[in-house]
Amino acid sequence: MIGRFRLPRSPIEHSVEARAFVFSAFAIAVLAIVLYGQDYVVPAIGVAAAGAGHVVSYRERTRRRDFWRQAFLAALIFGALFYVIADSTLALFGGVLPQANFAILLVAITSFDLKTRRNCYSSLWISLAILYLAAVYAWDYTFGLIVAFWAACLAAFWMASHLRRLNAAMSGPVRAIAVVALVALIAGAGWFAAVPQPSGIPISPLVISLPNFTSFHGDIESPALPLVQLSGDSTGASSSVDLHFRGRLGDAPVMYVRTGAPAYWRGLVFDTYRNGAWTAANHVYRQTEPYVPPRLLPPAPKGNRGTFVQTFRVLRPMPAVINAAYPIESLYAPVAGLREDAYGTFHTPDQLRPGQTYSVVSYIPDLSPQSLRGDETESVFADTSGAYQDFSTLSIAARQLAARVAAGTTNEFDAVMAVTSYLQHTYTYTLALPPVPAGRDPVDWFLLDVKTGYCEQFATAEALMLRSLGIPARLATGYATGDYDPVLNQAVVRERDAHAWVEVWFGSHGWVPVDPTPGVSPLAATQFPSHWAAGGIARLIPHLSVGAPAAALGSLGALGVVPLAIGIALVIVVAYAWLRRRRWTPSAKPQPGESELLRLYERLQRRMDRRRAPPETPLEYQRAMQYPLLADVTQAVNEGVYAGRWPDAHRVRDMAKRIS
Repeated sequence: MIGRFRLPRSPIEHSVEARAFVFSAFAIAVLAIVLYGQDYVVPAIGVAAAGAGHVVSYRERTRRRDFWRQAFLAALIFGALFYVIADSTLALFGGVLPQANFAILLVAITSFDLKTRRNCYSSLWISLAILYLAAVYAWDYTFGLIVAFWAACLAAFWMASHLRRLNAAMSGPVRAIAVVALVALIAGAGWFAAVPQPSGIPISPLVISLPNFTSFHGDIESPALPLVQLSGDSTGASSSVDLHFRGRLGDAPVMYVRTGAPAYWRGLVFDTYRNGAWTAANHVYRQTEPYVPPRLLPPAPKGNRGTFVQTFRVLRPMPAVINAAYPIESLYAPVAGLREDAYGTFHTPDQLRPGQTYSVVSYIPDLSPQSLRGDETESVFADTSGAYQDFSTLSIAARQLAARVAAGTTNEFDAVMAVTSYLQHTYTYTLALPPVPAGRDPVDWFLLDVKTGYCEQFATAEALMLRSLGIPARLATGYATGDYDPVLNQAVVRERDAHAWVEVWFGSHGWVPVDPTPGVSPLAATQFPSHWAAGGIARLIPHLSVGAPAAALGSLGALGVVPLAIGIALVIVVAYAWLRRRRWTPSAKPQPGESELLRLYERLQRRMDRRRAPPETPLEYQRAMQYPLLADVTQAVNEGVYAGRWPDAHRVRDMAKRIS
């Protein structure tokens, strides 16, 4: 019984070309880590050691494995395991990509003992895992070329290994190889477009690397965001949004966001408007661990449609603020600890550095007009200070304007949309705005005089107008979606994407984002992406809750029927082919002794370390190998196949006993 489950012996790999392709595949995977993970020391050591290991393994491929060498290699593997644990939890070696570096070291160590073909395949699969880890950090189409080169190395290894087994030269028909390569490229491109790109889900410190062990000192520090000016001390503890001035924003990328659903990436929130500037009045915060689980955060919002993962990769020094889609279900940032302020924003101890990565899981609430319109108008709002309803700085003329715009509305949602639509269609967006005249409030000047402005003017005007109507509102700052690529499943966020919008309180939904800036959707809610074919659904299914698939299908429009149609067609084709085979193909019952003889023939081929090639007849194979028992077995096989005279099981067992 034990022998039945034992793996057959793997032949020794004699092909130099095949081993070269194994090493090339590993080098390609390491190159991906260097390019996208920006890690250099361990990859360089790993490639050099693996090269030496392949040379040693080839020279000693026919020798028996030495016990002490095996023990030494095992000790090195345990050392690499200690490395990944120590670097993931304590950052003893810098905390840069510990998982990928462990896999690189594992390949380098085992390269000194690659004797059989199965050993070479194991090295290939580990290099594939390295490539997958690099994919978490890959943000462009160039990575597709790296994957293609790795796949070519895999195919070349298979070809070289089999040609060496047949004692054939390393060559093949050019046209056939070209066709196979083209088909593989097309299939790979389709697979790349349909399958979700890997993203780091925040479950533990081992998921994402590059920890930052700077601790908090004193109160929360909020360094300046692109729209936020420093109005206090050097720490930025009393930062604000001043509507009197605004700097120019460039096109340089600030971060990549891998996500299945593009959203507004919220940063700081402000509740108090005085003298043309927004500030945050509440400085209460709570300390949390780097990983914040769902149990420490508010429950899922009403009518939640599911969750989606965002992986943020910082490209330039950024403020110590976690930008993310809200509401948040859980998050992990590789820092010593986090602080959550009174507005739900998370802060890190020090600024985020280039290359740093963090992950967030966010809810997708139901913010449809129907759901919000049915919300209670007289909602209970716990605002003891009254900051969210303070409109004292708004002039009488601006209050009257808000009342005229919202006249005739019967619920909170319609009033909010009336003010939003009025601002979007009556006022003009521009960045070429002259300075606010001395002595004028920026909101009055925007609403009643110049009637042009940038996002801060639009958002501030709406927040104060809604407050004058008795609707709680506040200012949110952060970044707009950015340039979203549905195939790469990512957004490139640039300086010019720095944005400000309004958050409005709805009793059953909490804070709802609303954007009065012209040219954008008024309801700035996270939407399911409009992917072609099945790609969008494939990216969202792992994180959807009950009821969400229908919403995802609905967001695809007419293309939503494509995945269903393809699935039905595949089922019909497979079922038809199966029924046709069952109907027309007679079930050939094995003759007595047939299975035993064919198993013996396979066993002999493995024993001789060379299988019969497809073009060879059994007699040609027998003459080439000159193995004593092979002549009797070949004669029995030919008699069984061509004459139908299969030997009985006793005769087969007698021949099997003659194997030396």
